[in-house]
Amino acid sequence: MAAIARELRAAPIEFHPADRRLADLAADFKARYKISLADAFAAALAKDRKTELVTGDPEFKPLEKEIKIGWLAGIST
Repeated sequence: MAAIARELRAAPIEFHPADRRLADLAADFKARYKISLADAFAAALAKDRKTELVTGDPEFKPLEKEIKIGWLAGIST
């Protein structure tokens, strides 16, 4: 477990706390779209930060009108 934690800290990943505002945005996405809770939080973070969500998951397709999505190569949009 400690090795995984070290690898995560070394990876180019930013961790963001899930505060009430972000949870409310995620709940809104989850209620309106057929996406997982994790995906709802990813979408909420992208919307909150006004940034692009990079994914290859086609479940995000319906959210294109609400958030900017960068599709990984090979994904049909």
